[in-house]
Amino acid sequence: MAAARALSLLALCHLACAGAGAAPHIIFDLSDEQYYEMPRLFALDEWPGCVAARGAYCVGSFELAPAQLPHPLYDLMQAYSANTVDNYNHTRLHRGLCLPRSCAAHAPPRPHDLHEDQLRDWFSSCVNASTLSGYNLSAQLLRLEYCTRGEAPPPDLTPAERAFAGFLAALLALAVISTALDLTLSDHARKGLEWALVWSVPACWRALSAPPPRAARTDLACFDGLRVLTMLVVIIEHVCWITTQTYLADTKIYEQIRGSIDVILMTNSTLVVQIFFIMSSFLLAHKLLQQRRRGEHVPPFSTFMDTMFNRIIRVSPSYWVVVWFAASWWQRTGRGPLWAPMVASEAAVCRRKWWTHLLYLNNILYADDKCLIQTWYLAADMQLYAVCLALTLALWRWRRAAVAVLTALLVGSVALLFGLAYYWNLVPTYVMHRPESVWLAYREEPSFNVLYQSPLGNVPGALAGLLLAHLHHALLDLDVQLPRYKIFGWLSVAAVPVAAWWVAVSPLALGRGPPARLPAAALAALERPVFSFFVAMALLGAMNGIPSAVKRCLSWPGWAAWARLSFGALLLHMPINKSLVAARLMPSMLDRQAAISEWFGVAAVSYMAALPLALLVELPAQRLVRALRPERAARAPSAPPARAPADKSDL
Repeated sequence: MAAARALSLLALCHLACAGAGAAPHIIFDLSDEQYYEMPRLFALDEWPGCVAARGAYCVGSFELAPAQLPHPLYDLMQAYSANTVDNYNHTRLHRGLCLPRSCAAHAPPRPHDLHEDQLRDWFSSCVNASTLSGYNLSAQLLRLEYCTRGEAPPPDLTPAERAFAGFLAALLALAVISTALDLTLSDHARKGLEWALVWSVPACWRALSAPPPRAARTDLACFDGLRVLTMLVVIIEHVCWITTQTYLADTKIYEQIRGSIDVILMTNSTLVVQIFFIMSSFLLAHKLLQQRRRGEHVPPFSTFMDTMFNRIIRVSPSYWVVVWFAASWWQRTGRGPLWAPMVASEAAVCRRKWWTHLLYLNNILYADDKCLIQTWYLAADMQLYAVCLALTLALWRWRRAAVAVLTALLVGSVALLFGLAYYWNLVPTYVMHRPESVWLAYREEPSFNVLYQSPLGNVPGALAGLLLAHLHHALLDLDVQLPRYKIFGWLSVAAVPVAAWWVAVSPLALGRGPPARLPAAALAALERPVFSFFVAMALLGAMNGIPSAVKRCLSWPGWAAWARLSFGALLLHMPINKSLVAARLMPSMLDRQAAISEWFGVAAVSYMAALPLALLVELPAQRLVRALRPERAARAPSAPPARAPADKSDL
């Protein structure tokens, strides 16, 4: 009902504002003949043969302009490109050319002795001559990615690379020694040497594969399956996202299918990240509220410090190791015509802003510079985790007012987001993921920085988790048995498909093309809280024993180990996928079949790579802290249980 009312409001706003907000002269559909009259958007010459012959190879982007007016083809390109939600900017071409082969007719004198500026001029004049002769369009170099002659010899190892190699060698040595001690020492000899056994691979494996803990009155079994499913959804969206950033063999296929319901569902599926925020804040508050129900004393300051310390220990070791790898060895792991603009450039950003990742401020500081773009979630979640922890402790004594206070904060955050979205002309998630914006990695895209990756934009999910925890414990205090209420049971079960329906259908309320300002701001403010509402309703029913097929599937005990590996999969799937795409020697294909096949491959490799990261870094770090601070780890409310080191409240 809430979703239907929200969609009706958006539709009315769209009808009221369509005349004022719609961009003029938009062409939404072209025939095949018209489409292929336009210059090909992406072109990539053979790279291995060119560099093997020490030929000059250049990659860059060009801005087109008509050589004379009127120019019907250019007008057509502009009108088609004006539909920025679905189409690339077809007045910009992207080329990777082997100059001696494709541009020999435009070679300057002594082409073997040219420096970089001369290679750039050769590249620019060649592309300009081809567009003038073929389309009567001039081409001006807009962005040069690189011009190189042959392959440069690999540079010497940097101090960061040497240090990372030494770190890996030390990890392997510790794992070997600790495993040997674990297999040979007697139980008596182990006493006092727990710290030396934390790197034991068999012990870490037992912790990874241990069955999850079960609660008597709160059924959280579905959380593990939900984490894995959500991670898989994130991976397929990122598979398509990264492919959109590379050179496509046929852009028409991608542009045509963007309006399909399944593609809208996939593109807009980044809303599922709110599930992680909901689970994280819910489980944080759930642990503290359990202590309150048991009558335990919880000193606010020490509880805050111990909980945040355990949270940082849970997340940081693996996270910082992956950032270290990205800033050091990543650029050496492959080669190809697009390796420099896609991987080497990102590795350079990681070398510049690695410290913002250590401080969990990478989503705020230098926000336009993207290093491991998926880690915005870790920064926003750490920031919101601290806020939710402080808010829960502040509401400790006012249990009856907690739901009202949190509801008021949620409504206020939605109103604030709407005001910011309208004032700054921000757009919702689906519109933000338009092809040209993705191609530019959201550079100078305020919607990404303000709504998508900031803690403010994700407050609704975090507050929904806190509300869910307080409401659940209020029902426990009143001994309310939700399975007795059939209407709520039906609503809880129906909330799952309705949440998916909201993700797939809500962008349709904006109509085709660039949306009007008011409905775009309304959807930008409502899409996360509405989705979070349905997820919270489904979780409230599941944890209180309302049966459903989805709950049975997500409650399979086998999900536990995969759920504990999801954190490593989050960290690793983007560099793995980007390396795969950047090393290709020809343009990529982006359609349904390619997306599904790559999704399975990237997901499988990511989870396999997450296993050694968990066994050598993540679990040993947690075990070491417990070995060195056993009494404090036992008191901390967010300390992981002994048999399940990977806490459910973490991704």
